[in-house]
Parts: sequence; structure tokens; C-alpha cells
Amino acid sequence: MFPERQMYQAVYFDAFNTLFGTRWAKDEQARRLPMQQTFKVLVHNLDAAMQEAYGRARSGEPGTAGCPSRILANLADWTGMARNGPLAFLVRNEQGAHRWFKVYADAVTTLQTLSECCQLGIISNAWPYLESLLHLLGLWPYFESVTISAQVGLKKPNAAIYEHALHTLGVPADKAIFVDDIPQNVLAAERVGFKGLWLMRTARRDSSPAYRHLQQISSLWEIVPIALGWDQTALIQPA
Repeated sequence: MFPERQMYQAVYFDAFNTLFGTRWAKDEQARRLPMQQTFKVLVHNLDAAMQEAYGRARSGEPGTAGCPSRILANLADWTGMARNGPLAFLVRNEQGAHRWFKVYADAVTTLQTLSECCQLGIISNAWPYLESLLHLLGLWPYFESVTISAQVGLKKPNAAIYEHALHTLGVPADKAIFVDDIPQNVLAAERVGFKGLWLMRTARRDSSPAYRHLQQISSLWEIVPIALGWDQTALIQPA
């Protein structure tokens, strides 16, 4: 069905804000004030650090857990944050999940197409409840590997979490694509050897010169020709 010139064996995705998002959150990245953006990044990084600490405490490897990590893990389990998260506040069925979360229009068709030619995986800074959410949103069957920071004790942009994900599928880095909406994570994946794609659903400015070389896409559909090694210029038919 597909040509022999296929370049990549696996495509890994971030989950939140890449495959799906919350229904009440509008993408205002381009209009967000610098202070608001800085606060969002700080909250995101704090949450990722907590997830990593939880994973170290519960997995025992590849990181080592200290007393603070064990205390945090016990607290996360006691409050239900680790296993339930927002699922505790909605009906645990597909209809309830879709009232709170939306799968992006380009996600399912892209996953269906890519699953015919590539292995698919997720690398996400998230709590363990991400597994349940993927099931409820109907996305779980597409993935052969799901690497969650709170389960492995590692977080993006640590190179070790990308290497761990590659090991789960037995794919070399230069035969894998990684897609994320956060440029730091894409840059880290490229340093491991991935083909990095920075997903920007809406145009926005980023002042850091470290990210200017990253290949940007505005839709997940753009991954397909890249994964298959098609010459994208040849896809444009002359008038």
C-alpha cells in the first residue's frame, strides 16, 4: 500500500495539547502576555517534577527515590491525584470524558494512517491516570508503547526518558519521529537522535534562537509525508 522509501519506523507523540486538550481551554498562546506564559511554564515544570518524583518512588528505577519523593508519592496516592486526577470529577465513561476533553480533529485520522506503516508511541510528562484517559478517549488502541513520567521516574526533557521509550519499541533514534508542542522537549529529542517536529497549531513568536532550526508543523496531518519519506514539494500539483 505504501512505497518502499519509508524513512521512519516509529512516531512518538506528546499527549496533552498534542493529541487532545480540555474543552474549556482556548489556544491563546499567541496573545498570552509574557508574565502569563512564564507562570504557565513554571506550573508545568513543577507538575512534571512531581510526576518524576512519584515515578522514582513507585518504580524504583531507573531513578532512585529519596524521602521527599516517597512522601510526595504517598500524598499523591492518598489524594487520588496519581490514579484519578480529573477523572475523579467526571463520569468514567466515554461520553463523560468527551464532555471535558476533546480529541483534536487531525489526531485520529493521522493515527489511523500512521499505524499502517509505523509503530506508534507516547512520551508524556503525566500522572498514571493518563492511561485511563487514553482508553476513555478511544486513543489507546493506536499505541504500542506509552511512556509516562510518573511511571518510569523520568521526565522530558531528560534524554533518558526518550531512550527508555525507544527501548520499548526496539527502534533506533534515527528511525523515530517525536512530536510535541513544547520546543524544549523537541530539542531534547533531537539531541538523542530523533527527527523532531514542533507542533504549533496557532502562530506564535518564540524569542529563543535555540528553537529556530526546529521543523514546525501546524497540523498532525503533516507528519504522514515526513514519516513516509515523501518529497513534500512533489505533492504540490501544478495548476
